Parts: sequence; structure tokens; C-alpha cells
Amino acid sequence: MRKKIIASLLITSCLIYAEELKNEKFQLVAKNVDAVENIVTASGNVVIYSPTYYLSANKVIYNKENETFELFDNVLVIKDNNIQTQSNYAFIDLKKDSSNQYPMFLREQNNKIWINSKTSNKEKEEIELDSSIISSCDCLDPVWSIRASSADYDTEAKWINAYNPRLYLKDVPVFYSPYIGFPTDTTRRTGLLLPTIGYSSGEGLFYSQPIFIAPADNYDIELVPQTRTKRGNGGYAYYRYADSPDSVVKIKTGIFRENEDYFLKSGLQNQEHYGFDLNYERREIFSKSNSHDGLYTSIKYLNDIEYFTLEDDTELTSTDKKVESKVNYFYDTPEYYGGAYGRYYIDGSKTSNKETLQELPQVQFHSYNKETFIDNLIYSADTKVINYTRPEGLTARVYEVSVPVSYSEYFIDDYFYAFAENKTVISRYDYSNFGTIKYEDGTLVQNITSVGVGSNLIKPYEEYLHTLNLKAEYIIPKNLREDGDLYNITTEKNSLKEQELRAFPISQEQKNIKLSANQSLYDNDTLKQLINHKVSQSILYDEVDNPKLEDLENYLKINHEYGSVSGKNVYNMEDEKSVENSATSVFTYKDLSLTVGYYQSKKTDNIFNSRENLESYRFDIGYKVAKDYRVSYYENYDLLENTRNRQGVGLNINDNCWNLDLKYEDQIKPTSSTNSTGIEQQIIYATILLKPLGGIKQKYKMQDNN
Repeated sequence: MRKKIIASLLITSCLIYAEELKNEKFQLVAKNVDAVENIVTASGNVVIYSPTYYLSANKVIYNKENETFELFDNVLVIKDNNIQTQSNYAFIDLKKDSSNQYPMFLREQNNKIWINSKTSNKEKEEIELDSSIISSCDCLDPVWSIRASSADYDTEAKWINAYNPRLYLKDVPVFYSPYIGFPTDTTRRTGLLLPTIGYSSGEGLFYSQPIFIAPADNYDIELVPQTRTKRGNGGYAYYRYADSPDSVVKIKTGIFRENEDYFLKSGLQNQEHYGFDLNYERREIFSKSNSHDGLYTSIKYLNDIEYFTLEDDTELTSTDKKVESKVNYFYDTPEYYGGAYGRYYIDGSKTSNKETLQELPQVQFHSYNKETFIDNLIYSADTKVINYTRPEGLTARVYEVSVPVSYSEYFIDDYFYAFAENKTVISRYDYSNFGTIKYEDGTLVQNITSVGVGSNLIKPYEEYLHTLNLKAEYIIPKNLREDGDLYNITTEKNSLKEQELRAFPISQEQKNIKLSANQSLYDNDTLKQLINHKVSQSILYDEVDNPKLEDLENYLKINHEYGSVSGKNVYNMEDEKSVENSATSVFTYKDLSLTVGYYQSKKTDNIFNSRENLESYRFDIGYKVAKDYRVSYYENYDLLENTRNRQGVGLNINDNCWNLDLKYEDQIKPTSSTNSTGIEQQIIYATILLKPLGGIKQKYKMQDNN
């Protein structure tokens, strides 16, 4: 007898070894339920659910003995609230954790990928698919899709293998391959990264294919071979290894060989370009509680600048050919700081590096402020040793000891304070490796005395908080001892000794007065800084103690709801002109973002002004014209040279299932060519990404101006 009822049936299904592991409890709701021995038949809006599964269909047959479900018409299966399938028919075996469905539509919620397949057979975590369409775009009208004769999907490894795949853009086939495999998530794994394809009239067809190898969680390898059909072939290799939670090592090496005709035509210094980079960071090596230490290593070797430009010229905006390698170690405690540093420079503008001055090594020890038996009387100490060396040319070993002693006192209810400091600096210069001109080792003892007054004030208002810091300081330096050859002290002007000793500059202060004020306005509720204004004036005294007003510095920054505006002006009273100006504005409003910057400095005859003639601006604007569309323009311009170091326009389309990044750029690239200091290039970049399939980078050089 069949009755139209709403029934609830509790079914206990034992999976493989379930009696020892867990019981999966199912509840069934349907209009009609019939049970004959071990067979339960339900029809009419059937819904079955458990902690793992949600099943619905027009009709369901459940075999209690075999623990199987057979579902007919309008079948919906959701497992783990992530993988959802729809089909006309499904057979689910709970014991074997297997299923069969046809025709089947699968969608994974976490990564938005979907598969439309003629049939599917699932065993454990592996799903075999026949005659499938794969995409992550809109199901009815996908922008891109892969149509494969067969495929398999590992839902645990998050990986799809497609056989005889054809890539379609809308309804147009654009690519075929016998096989393609790709991940459905962003898990770090071995595979191919985005390739770069490009073309230029000078270098021909360019192709670069990164190969990523991830054997373990704490290290990986990346190989990037490249070819330029008219120029040559080469490749780069990267190795990254985290040997502990506090350390990481990164190694890079590469080589590129020029074709003979390109090498001769371009006037390059070397036919082969190669180099090596080692970067290592580690913290907490020997430190104990209440102390810290760290090692930072950045070692670079290259035979010319092309080693950098051939790797990725999209990141190069400067023609600086000097490359620095360094090794730094520090140990810091609440009372002391110690460090050992090394600097090694490779000057790519020179054919030989023998005359390039190196800092190998530099050792520093610093004692933090300590109180004496008198309240508010404190002292500290700093020692430094720098070894300047090179195979050819004058070298020096510099020793420096600095001991400041200071006293401060607040008065008038802490509205004002006064301070005095005396700092003694002893410097020793030991010269060697000189030629026909003999140098006498130099000794300089300086005493710098400073006195001053200041005030730190805070006043709250109803909506704002105002802070004001005032300071006036009078500094009196005096050289107590001047022995031997000292740059700009004991040397004759424009002499050969002065020119050679220029490599070992001496910090030489003049008697001066520094006046400064720093005020800020904060929001009373959020304590966010709204306005900051700094002003300072220096008064320098010449050799006969005549005071001269020098740099008047003004800095203002205004933070507003949509960004900030800041500017700095340095006006030299002696020169009666502004010697440095800069301004920066950052603005973001809804879909518009804008960054503008300007910098200018002027060289004068004033001996206290060491600035050079520079003037440039930078400009970057972006606008989101629609939901997924953004356009941008950027420019770096040298106003003195009338040269654009970098200029570009871009279009980015970021859809849910694909991304297109187009960019046209005019840039100056550094080169080792003897024919020029830089190459102007016009390049079109295009990056196409099909999520999560992958994509391709394209680069087309329209013109190279050597």
C-alpha cells in the first residue's frame, strides 16, 4: 500500500572499517517511502542528508545491505559542502566510496571551477570524466573553456589532467595539445609558471619558460631558460631554502651568450654575460633572552650590467652600473650594540675593478646611554674601525672613537628643559699602498660642545589634540689636534693629495646654531595625525666667527580622508634662493587613484651646499572605468635632461575567471655597450591569465634606440 506521507527514516551506514572509525547517520525526507526487506524506495522531492552528504532527486533506491544509493532524475549531490554535482542518474556506493553519474555537471565551491561531462566514475578521491568541458567562467556563456575527450580530477591533490584538450575562447578554438594538466588551487607545487613570449626587430623572437620545482615545503628551485633568436641564448636558476623559522637563503645565477654578429654590432664589452647572487638572512643565532642578533648577507658578482637587464628589464629604471655586495652581522642588548660589516663594490662602468675602493671590513661597538652618580648626567661610547682597501690606489684604515656626555634638566613645571652635551671624537687615518707621493698618517681629535633649550607641549581641544616641540641648540666644534694628511683640513686646495684623499672624507662640523619647531594636530578620538609641520633654521659661523643664515627647512604634511599631501622646501639664506624642493600627493577616491611627485635641487657656490642640479617629476594615475576594468598611466621625467626615464599606459581586466594586463612602456635600459650609456626601448607587455588554468606573458619591442 502506497501512501502520500512525509516520512523521516534514520539509516546507519557503516563505511569501510566504519565500525571502528565512525558511523555516518543519514536522514531521509520524501513524499512517498516504501520499504521491502533491505530495499528502501523513496519518491517525490527526496532529500537525504548527513554530516558529509546532501542528496536530492525525484526518486531514490537505498540498499541497506550493500549500502548504496541509486538516484533518478534531477539528481543533486553535495559532498563536504564543497563539491557539488548535478545529473540525471547517480549510483553511490558508500562502502567503496565510489559513484557513477551521467550526464554530470560538477562544480567545486572553493575554486569556482566546473566540469560538464558525458559520464563520470569516482573511486575514492579520483574522478574519471568522459567528453568533458572545463571552465571557471559563467556556465551558460563561458569566456574560455577546455573541451577534452577525457579527463581525470583528483579532488584531494586538486589537480586536473585533460587529454586531447582544445582551448576555446567563446566558440572559437585557439589551442590544441595532446595533454594538459593544471591545479585547481594555489597550493605550492612543481610545474610550469607563466611563460614570456616577445619580439623585437633587434633581438628577434623571445621566449622564456620558468620551470618551478618544489620538492619540499622549505625549499624550491626555479629554472628559467630563454632564447632570443637574433641575439643569443641563456638562462637563470634560482634556489630558495628556509633552513629554520628565523632564516632563509636565496641563490641566483645565470649566463647568456651573444651571437657573434649581434655582439660585434652592439659594441658590448663581453660576449658572455654571467653572474651570481647569494642572499642569506638569519636572526637569533647566538642571542639569548633579552638580546637579539642577526646576519644579513647579499653577495653579488657579475661581469657586466647585461646580467641584470637580460633577466628582467621591466624592473630596471636606472643606468647605475655600480653593484654592491654586503655582509652584516649585529648583536644587540639593552646596554650594548656590536656589529661587523663588509662592503664590496663592482663598478660596471670600468673595464677593471682594481681601483674601486672596498670597505672590508667595518667593525662597530656601541655602548648605550648610561647614568652616572649625578642624576640626569648620562654618557655613551661608540667605536668604529673601517678598512678601505683596493689592489691599486691609495688605501686607508680608519679608527674612530666617540664619547658623548650630556646633562638635561626640566624646569617651570616641566614646560621647558635645558641640556648640555660634550662629545669627543678621536679619528686615526693609517694610509698605505701609495705610489710616488708619500702620505703621513693622520690624527684628528675633535671636541663638539652643544647647549640648548627646548619645550614639549600638548594641548587638547574639543575635537583635536595639538602638540608642539621647540628646540634651540648652539654647537661649538673645535679641532684639538690635526696631524698628518687629512682631507680638506691639512691638504692644499686642488692639490693631488686632496684629490686622492677625497675617497676618505672627514666629517667636519662648523660652529652653528640650530633652531627647530615641530607641531602636529591629531584627531581626539582616533589619534590619527591630521597635520604635521616642521621648520628648522641653521646659522653657520665662518672662520672669523661671522654668523650666516643657511638652510631654512620647511616641511608640511596634510593627511585627509582620501590620502595625503606633503611638501618640503629648503631655502638657503646665504644664496638667497631655494636649493631643494619636493612635493608628493597621494589621492584615492572611489575608483580613482593618483600619485604625483616632484623633486628639485640646485648646486651653488656655497661651500656648505653639497647638492647637485637635479629636477624631475613622477606621475601615476589609475581609474577603474567599470567593475573589472582599470586603466593607468605613469611617467618618470628628468626635467634637466628632458628625458623620460619611464613612461607607460596600461589596461587591466580582472574578471572572475580570467585576467588581462596590457601595458605600453617607453623606458631607458642600462647597457654595457661602449656605444651608449642606456638604450631607449618602446615595449608592449601583455599578460593573459585564465583562472586557474594559467596563462602567458608577451613582450613586443617596437623599437630599440641605441
